[in-house]
Amino acid sequence: MSTTAGQDGADRQGRPSRRPVLRVGLAGGSQAQRAAIKDVVVRVREVESEIVDLGDEQPNSAVDSKIGLLGLVLDPTDHAPWKLALQSGNGTSPFTIALCADRSAELIELALRAGADDVLSIPPTYEDALRVLLRASEARRRADSPDQKKICSLVSVSGGRGTSSLTVCLGFATQQLLAKQAVLVDLDLQPAPLSVLLDVEPEHTIADLADPTSPIDSIRLESVLTKREAGPSLLAAPKLIEQTELVSATTVEAAIRVLHDLFDVVLVDCGSHLNESSVVVFEHSDHLLYVLDQSISAVRAAQRFLKLYESLELKKGPPLLIVNQYRPRDVVTLDRLETALHLPIFATVPEDRAAFHQMQTTGTNLWNISSGASARRGIESLTRKLFSSVTEDTSKPSVFSRLFSTSR
Repeated sequence: MSTTAGQDGADRQGRPSRRPVLRVGLAGGSQAQRAAIKDVVVRVREVESEIVDLGDEQPNSAVDSKIGLLGLVLDPTDHAPWKLALQSGNGTSPFTIALCADRSAELIELALRAGADDVLSIPPTYEDALRVLLRASEARRRADSPDQKKICSLVSVSGGRGTSSLTVCLGFATQQLLAKQAVLVDLDLQPAPLSVLLDVEPEHTIADLADPTSPIDSIRLESVLTKREAGPSLLAAPKLIEQTELVSATTVEAAIRVLHDLFDVVLVDCGSHLNESSVVVFEHSDHLLYVLDQSISAVRAAQRFLKLYESLELKKGPPLLIVNQYRPRDVVTLDRLETALHLPIFATVPEDRAAFHQMQTTGTNLWNISSGASARRGIESLTRKLFSSVTEDTSKPSVFSRLFSTSR
């Protein structure tokens, strides 16, 4: 069931809302606890909200995608499911708050580390409710902005999982599907795979920006980009391995900032070697994609990366897990991956070795390869989830289905 906050206030009827209605989902705990939280939320007049009592039901993905603020009542005696519960698998993740009857310092720390954006008591104070509603409303407004620019970084510390191919495919897809201007940044500095996949010989590279005496502005940066008649632009890796030492984290950060102003989408291939530049990119990314396959070695490497990422304590959400070369009948299922990594799988790209081999050996983009239909559909779905201004329905089970399903 759902109720609209402020329906009992006659002064709000007939008055246009300054902000879109914020859908607030309440889940977990008892009905009495959720009712107590709802009573506080409906008194907040500054944000027009619609409350959806999720209870233990499984709302469909169309409803899930409209949730702007998700309030989860956590069981203070069982911390194990907190991380999965607090991390959404939707394309536009809702602002998530943990609600605890006991707001001890230890539980607050555990909830924040598990992925909560804030921690409130049950019931929350009026001031706390107002604060999180305003924050969630603004976050939703920004997420729904049709012209919002994005920085997306891709990484896989195990290597050989198709990170570079995926970067190139996303670059073509953002232009062909969404008519957005995209640029690729090759920070896999030693192998420099992106220029090979694009079949170009860059005249200039990121090493040309290494002079610390000259600021990196739009004119200087555009002069070192490799531009194509069709497809994304490229900020290439250095031509020589010995030049990679010239590329500092400061140079990378300045370049990323300027590219964000020049392009709709910036896609950064971070490769498999992590360094200070990688962390700088993570800090500036709207989306961090961790790419893996269904091998045990890839899962182990992902666990090591996630542990490191958590220790960085970046003010960002968790990485989005992408299963590349996905095989539905593999013994390592998506459920097993989620259990091992304590995160939901964000998207899969089907196995299509013939199409990707042709792309790598001929420089042909995936949309010009007749055999690549299944891989294209996976890339297109991922592109829309990441960069489309309108969240689309998907057949993949929603975050709430995974949270409250009794079959798992």
